[in-house]
Amino acid sequence: MYKKYSLADIQRNVIDLLQNNNPMSSTEIAQTLGTNRITISKYLDILYFQKILNKKKIGSVNFWFLHPGITNLDSKDENFLDVQQKLIGALLDGKKELAENIILSLINRNINLRKIVSNVYLPVLNTFLELFNRGKIGKTEKIHLCSNLSNSVRVLGNLTRLNNTRYGDSQIIIISGDDDSVPICIMLEILTNKEGIKSVLVGNVENYIDPFFDIDLQRYINKVYKRVSGKSVIVIVSNNETSIRFLYSTLVQYESQQMYKVFIFSNKLLKEKFEKHMPETKVYTDFDNLLNDLEGEMTR
Repeated sequence: MYKKYSLADIQRNVIDLLQNNNPMSSTEIAQTLGTNRITISKYLDILYFQKILNKKKIGSVNFWFLHPGITNLDSKDENFLDVQQKLIGALLDGKKELAENIILSLINRNINLRKIVSNVYLPVLNTFLELFNRGKIGKTEKIHLCSNLSNSVRVLGNLTRLNNTRYGDSQIIIISGDDDSVPICIMLEILTNKEGIKSVLVGNVENYIDPFFDIDLQRYINKVYKRVSGKSVIVIVSNNETSIRFLYSTLVQYESQQMYKVFIFSNKLLKEKFEKHMPETKVYTDFDNLLNDLEGEMTR
């Protein structure tokens, strides 16, 4: 009597099996799992197209093996440290495909998208920035690593967007105040789009800030604001105090006219400084808290 498996069961069992027995034929996999060979062949093809498995034909027989980096993961927080280390190692070694497959493993295990960003992406990004700040890597390598990290998680943007109507015709406008914050802006754009919220990623404006840039920024934000009938929320993402002060003072003029709300995402040091001298300013250092308040503001 053959055992019945779902695709999720087959995926989990095959990954476990091939991590210790690479490579194996369809017949060997079917016999080991105790299921029908024709059925298992169909599932193996699905896993192949999902880029979980690869295959090599020897004679008339397909032998299956895992793509580098594919592993079984669960959503327990203590397991994310190992994922972080594997992802950091892959990126430092220039193994782009391996890095993408590590992210793919998380997606294929249906781990919450926010958990991936908060427990894997952001800690890895912060590690690269810290390596640069300590002089362990140069500026060029930092730029390259952060770029490859962002590219490796762009597969998250291909996830199905939720058909969520509770936000109506509203939008989030995302502005970066320095180069290091651009990867965070990309993740914020991906997450909000996944939740069914329109988002506009302006990009990094740090190098354009001058005495006349405020007028240009206000003009463009006003243009984007008129594109929707619902609420608009602006998120400034930066670790540059000068950029934050300029952008906030420029945008808060419109905020006072009830056009939109302005949120700031930064580091703990700047959060403490702003809360001390500008207590009315809301600064976030926790990604989940930012997203929760954004969603709350959009539905208010």
